[in-house]
Parts: sequence; C-alpha cells; structure tokens
Amino acid sequence: MKISLNWIAQYLDQGVAAQEACDALLNAGLPVESVVETEHGHLLDVEVTSNRSDCLCHLGMARELAALLGRKFHLPKVELRESGRPVNELAQVRIEDDAGCVRYVARVINNVHVGASPAWLQQALESVGQRSINNVVDVTNYVLLETGQPLHAFDLDQLAKRQIVVRRARAGEKLVTIDSQTRELQPSMLVIADEQSPVAVAGIMGGKISGVTEATVNVLLESARFDPLTIRQTARALTLSSESSYRFERGIDPTATEWASGRAAQLILEVAGGDLASGVCAVGNVADRSREVRLRLGQVKRIVGVDIPPEQIHQILTRLEFSPRADGPDFVCRIPSHRLDVSREIDLIEEICRVWGYGKIPVEQKISHAVRLMDRSQEAGRLIRTTLAGAGASEAITFSFVDAVEAQLFLDPTAGRPLRVSDAVRKVSNTLRTSIFPGLLRSRRHNETNGQMNAFLFEVAGIYFQAAGQPGDKPFEEPQLALVGDTVSQMTGALELLVHKLNRQAVLRVHPKDFIMFARGTSGEVRVTVDDHGETALGSVGMFSPKVQAHYDLKHAAAGIQVRWSTLLHLFEPIPGARPIPRFPAVRRDLSVVVDEAVRWGTLRDLLMDLALEFLQSVEFVGVFRGKQVGIGRKSVTLTLVFRNPQATLRSQEVDLQIQRALAALQLRCGAVLRV
Repeated sequence: MKISLNWIAQYLDQGVAAQEACDALLNAGLPVESVVETEHGHLLDVEVTSNRSDCLCHLGMARELAALLGRKFHLPKVELRESGRPVNELAQVRIEDDAGCVRYVARVINNVHVGASPAWLQQALESVGQRSINNVVDVTNYVLLETGQPLHAFDLDQLAKRQIVVRRARAGEKLVTIDSQTRELQPSMLVIADEQSPVAVAGIMGGKISGVTEATVNVLLESARFDPLTIRQTARALTLSSESSYRFERGIDPTATEWASGRAAQLILEVAGGDLASGVCAVGNVADRSREVRLRLGQVKRIVGVDIPPEQIHQILTRLEFSPRADGPDFVCRIPSHRLDVSREIDLIEEICRVWGYGKIPVEQKISHAVRLMDRSQEAGRLIRTTLAGAGASEAITFSFVDAVEAQLFLDPTAGRPLRVSDAVRKVSNTLRTSIFPGLLRSRRHNETNGQMNAFLFEVAGIYFQAAGQPGDKPFEEPQLALVGDTVSQMTGALELLVHKLNRQAVLRVHPKDFIMFARGTSGEVRVTVDDHGETALGSVGMFSPKVQAHYDLKHAAAGIQVRWSTLLHLFEPIPGARPIPRFPAVRRDLSVVVDEAVRWGTLRDLLMDLALEFLQSVEFVGVFRGKQVGIGRKSVTLTLVFRNPQATLRSQEVDLQIQRALAALQLRCGAVLRV
C-alpha cells in the first residue's frame, strides 16, 4: 500500500516525519518496504497483511499512526447541499442477489461539468502513482484511496430506464470494460446491469459505454458492499484485478458505504459543480455495529509475561478507538466497524502489545510452559489412532464436501436428506458428506491407480445431513470413525482389537442387517457389550455394493466399517480393571457341528452361552467349511469351548458331560449334527 505522508498529514494534528513513520509502523507489524522522496513529499510503500484491510487507505494509516505516535486523529467533515429532485424520482435500484450484494447506495448529481481536475486533486493522485482522468472519476479514485471504500460513477443517461439491477450474469452476456477489453461473463459472476444488459462487473471494473466522459451531464454515484468470495472468484475467472477488487476481496468497513458516498458527492460538487438530488437510493441491510469484547487484565499479564499498568492499557485501547469501559476488574471494549480483524480477547492483547512496544518485553533465558495432561477423550483418541496404525492402517484426511450423487449413495432416505450449500457459491461438490466413506474410497482408488491394491485406511471426521422427523427439521451432525480395507473380517478384526484396547471387558458382536451402501447379505450392525449390561449399537460393517464399487471405479472389492466416535470414547477405561491370574489351567475343546447354511455363528455362540454350562468361560469361533462332504445347503462350523474351574483342576469327565449337554442343545435348537 503506497501512502503519501503529506496526504496523511491533513487528518492529524501535526505532521509525521518519514523516519518516524517507518519506525513506528515497523515496530507495530507493518514494515515499510521503501521510502521515496517525490516532488509531492515522501511516499511510503507499506506491507499490509491480509487481515488489516483497514490500513489499505490513507484514513486507516492515519488512524494507525495517530495511535502509535500519540497524535490526534480527525475525520474530514461531510456537508452536503441537496438542491435537486428526490433521488427516487431520478433512478431506481434493485438487488436480485442478496448473497452477492449486501448493501447498495446510489446518489444522483445532475448538471455536472466534467473536465480537468483541480491541481490539488491531481497532485494527490499523482503522489501515489495514479493518473488523472477527469474530475468526477478522479474524485471516486481519491475517495477510494482515502477511505478504502470503492466507488463507481455511471453516466446516468446511458443507463436504460435509469435502472440499476444487481444480479448474476446471464449465459452468453458480454461486457466491454473501461480498458476496452470484451469480457465474456459467466452465470456465477455478479454484475451491475441496467434494464437491458450489464454495465459493470460488480466490485471490479465498470463498462466503457456507461463510464463518465466529457459529454456526461448527469451522474449516478455507486457505493456498495459486495461479497468478498464472489469478487475474488470473478476476478480470477476474468484474470482481472483492480484497486476496488483488491479491497473488496479483503473486506471493507461495513459502515463506510454511506459516509464514503457522501464524501464523494461533496467533492464532486466542489470540483465539477451540479445539483445533488435529495436523499439516497439505498437497498440492502445496514451492518450491525454492536460488537463488544471483554478483556481480562490477568490474561494480559499471562500472555505478555510482564505487567502493563491498567491505566496504560486503558490509554492504548482508547487511542485505538476501542472505547474501553471498566467492568469490575476487566475492560469491555466496543470494536469499531473498520477493525474487521479484532473479534477476540487475544486480538485485543495483541493490539496492546503492538502499541506498547514488543521491544519492551524482556528476553528470558528460560521459558516456563505449563504442561496440561490430556483429558479422557484426548487420551482415548490417541490410543485409537495408535492402535489402528499398529494394525497396519493409514490415517487419511479427506474433504468434507462431496457430490450430491455420492451423498445419496451412503444415506438411507428414511434417515433424512443431504445438506447442500448455495449453488451460487459452489457449483461442484456442494453437498456435505453423509458418510466418511466417499473420501476414503476415492483415496483407495487413487492408491489402486498408483499400484497399491490393498490400501487399509481410516479417518475420524464428522458426517452431516438433514434429519427426518426432527423438530424443525434439525440438521444432524456426528463424529465417526470409518475404515476401508479388503474384507469384512479385516474390518471386524481391527475393530475387535481396538475395542479390546479401550476396554478389556467389552465384547463386540455383529448382527445381520442390510445397509444402503453395502451389498445385500454381506453386512451387519456392530454392537458392543460391557460386562453383560446389554448391547449398544456401535456402527455398521459390510462389503460395498456393486453400485458403490462402480461409482468409484474400484478394481478390487472393498469392505468398510463405520462406528460412532462418541460410543467408542465412552468405552474407554483410562485405568484398566485387573483380575487375578487364574490358579488352575483351562480346558479347551474343539467342536465341529454341521448346520444349515442359514444358521449363523452368532446364533450358536448365544445359544451355548445361554445354556449356562458349568465352568464355561468363553466360546470362540475357529472357522467354517463348505463342501460335498457336508452336503448342499449345509456348512460345518468349528467352535472352541473354553472351560475353567477357579477352585480346582478340571477333570476330563466333567468337561465331557458339559460337551454332551451342548451337543444336545445344538441338535434340538439348530438341527446341528456332530461332524466326525
């Protein structure tokens, strides 16, 4: 940002020397890249960080130097002489895109005399490297450089039906801008149009036909607030940047729109004459000015490390126009509208340090740092990630937005509908993910493309959708853990290991259930039990359906599992419970039974556990065999029954009796036959 010290001097009670300004700005975090002495005084090129948009103008720099050097700052007075007809009789303004344009203010000045600018105006612009065009256009450029609020002047007689319409461009529309270049407009671009066609690219550059020339008699003066993201996207799409777009992209003072309009109208009357129509044609919302932040004096010392007297803190905040007022031991500050970068207590502390002086903070040989122990959820999260990494999985971080088609692949319509952002902001991938699987499957496909066919990935992230049947259609948001790998057994095995690490008493079970993203008959609901206190739903697991496989163009079949993060954290035992080491050995008996294909392993396990066999400690799954030896529609399931008597060594006869009971129950309930 190039600033003229002579220009700034008119807003301060006394001038500022070049070296004095350089030192003050450098110490406050605004380094001066160069100082050039010109015929119009010293010109400083200041490096302004992107968060300090208030310093992209001479008034902003004057405020900054006044606070840093203890000068008094004053705004120019705006006094308007309205002598024409009401502005609403001369022009109309309509905003069709509220997201792109928050506020639009128009004034009309009739009977202007467009010509050369007076010497003072030409010199002011030349002092910062701007060339003079004509008195009306020069005023808009001057006020832009003075206030940071971009403005534009239209030849009112060149606007069809004297209309101003703020809207998105229509397909096929073009505009010849003031640089004589023809711009092809896209529907995502915000334009200023009249009743017939675009007359300016909003916030970036005006059109050539509607520009002010020596033939102009009646002027419409624009002062508006445009959406920064919209301006940035349009400027990049058109490869077109300007002083206006540079400021709109970084944010402008929300209350400067009216003031800058009045300031420009006052100067146009001064340098070009004319009759100012009474009133303004203003459309849109006026920004809320009530922003207050509490500052705890104790926090200042904790962050800075030294004592700054409260009266000095009050003085600094006052010089920065934060209007501090005492509230017990704290200060409550009212943030001025031009300081868009200040919204938190830490921001105020940084401002105090800048003005007080970073050089006054002593350099210590040793720095103390308070070490805070991880809380329960942090400790559990660390254990989960470490365990999965140890099991061979790689953590992924994927994008939260997906295409609408992807969102529907993983969300049951009865559960709700996906959440989408405005099409004007995002045309592609504009839907919040309803599952973590899309990002992981894209990553798996990327690995396949690069020769890694068995990528085992996991991610912890949030999912979102509009829940069905909730009061007020409340959005649903939940953090989850998802894994993607080769097989269901790999998924459940990893989760069993993880659950065992979190809680040694937890038992994981999978109950058959179909889910929209998994192939029918390959999926189930994952449930967890702790100390036989009842099952809690944890998530779902299965092989992805052919539709999902085809959407991501996966060469190899993939399986996935997703579980609720909060339920996992609830399982965590920071201090694992201990049990005494058994004094007597266990007896293990393998049991192979032939059952119908429809009988699941979980059914056999639950039946045996419900029998309450004497000394039975656990039932473990070994494997399944299918073949002509067991018959069509039948399978052989091998189980291991573990028996232990805590009081004595078990004898073989005692175990044989329990095995006979087990076989009898399996035959009666499931039609099982012992395979020999």
